[in-house]
Amino acid sequence: MEEMARRIKELEALLLAAMGRIAELEGKTKRNSGNTSMPPSSDMGRVKRKPPVEPSGRNPGGQPGHDGQTREQVPPEEVDATEDLDPPTCEACGENLGDQPRLDAFIRQVTETPEFKAFVQEFRLWLKRCPKCGKTTRAGMPAGSPKGAFGPRLQARIALLSGRFRLTRRETRAVAKSMFGVKISVGSVQACCEAVSAVAAPTTHEIHEEVKQAPGVHADETGFGKCGKKRMWLWIGTTEKAEVFRLLPGRGKDQALDLLGKGYSGFIHRDRWKAYEQFKEALHQLCHGHIRRDFQSMLESGGETGTQGAMLKLASDRGFHLWHQFERGEIDRKTLIRLMKPIRKEVFDRLTILSKGINITKKARGTVVDILRQWESMWTYVDKDGVLPTNNNRYAACGIAVVVPSAAGMNVFAGLDGCRRADDGDKVPMPTHQDPQNAETGVGAMEGNPFHQP
Repeated sequence: MEEMARRIKELEALLLAAMGRIAELEGKTKRNSGNTSMPPSSDMGRVKRKPPVEPSGRNPGGQPGHDGQTREQVPPEEVDATEDLDPPTCEACGENLGDQPRLDAFIRQVTETPEFKAFVQEFRLWLKRCPKCGKTTRAGMPAGSPKGAFGPRLQARIALLSGRFRLTRRETRAVAKSMFGVKISVGSVQACCEAVSAVAAPTTHEIHEEVKQAPGVHADETGFGKCGKKRMWLWIGTTEKAEVFRLLPGRGKDQALDLLGKGYSGFIHRDRWKAYEQFKEALHQLCHGHIRRDFQSMLESGGETGTQGAMLKLASDRGFHLWHQFERGEIDRKTLIRLMKPIRKEVFDRLTILSKGINITKKARGTVVDILRQWESMWTYVDKDGVLPTNNNRYAACGIAVVVPSAAGMNVFAGLDGCRRADDGDKVPMPTHQDPQNAETGVGAMEGNPFHQP
């Protein structure tokens, strides 16, 4: 009997381990953009989407009572040409109106682009022979002229197409041919991007320093392929006025320090990655968007983990409802703090149950332990002005960044209005001021540095 009891215990332990392993493997098959940080493009049809909404029977477009929107007219000082048109005859009786005074004018503006045609200037560098010594001398280019085949405006626009608008080098070449009438090779497109990047480097450094001094930064990091043999990570810091990109060979403390600077003491909106915890003087806010995905993953695990995950997500829903009320001005800060107390207690209690439970998945237990370790950083937004519960600002910046192969086989990092080449894992500063839609910034920089030309 003793031998049988011992054997039963061994089999129970083996069964428990097998069930845990099965749950872990099933959890991996259920990973998607809704319960992890994976992008929606990685779902590959594994996530059931909501069925299409049944037709409402209403006509498409704005409904009756909808406030219409009218295109704003260009201010008079920005109008390039005007033309006054008088009616020649009365539309009722045909009387000539040529000598009649004007009453009022209906303004109609038509916007058109100029005909795009590249301006080609030919420099003929003549050779002359000295009548005194017989030495031949060829003329040089005028001061301030480009060294290569393309001028600063064209280079800036090529870089804008590839960097800000994320066209591939070949697509950029096609646009240059179809819109500007310029024949340019893929290698020359790359050279234009690198030239603009080199000219913009001092500005990128200046903006990076601005981010380091900002009172609050939304920070994040994500895998970004390889440069040579090194695994690269895109580190992003966004503020209200600026964004900084750093393509760095690592995801540790040194890279976080490079992004935010030593002794950063503002607000850091972030995920649970430990590299940010070195900033002891800063106030930290964990992203509740990430944490909600963790709760969703627990919910889908089933069993006790799933039950607690479902209740945690409901508590999170109530917390976000209060936050939105606060944002709309329906409740004040004091009321927010008071109403959040029971929610915070429930979340803590349920996380504690998960951390001590027996039939809890390994992944859920690790997540819970990590959240409890950084418990106070979950709720900074409740007490402090200027702090948000999510790190959503960084997603817009992350979507702008792209990596494309260069003509030399390296990876090239491109962003909003400039780029830096990543040769074998070098540090790549890519800060930008937000809303740099105008190409004139790059044009001005290139015209002021004519010798940084491909």
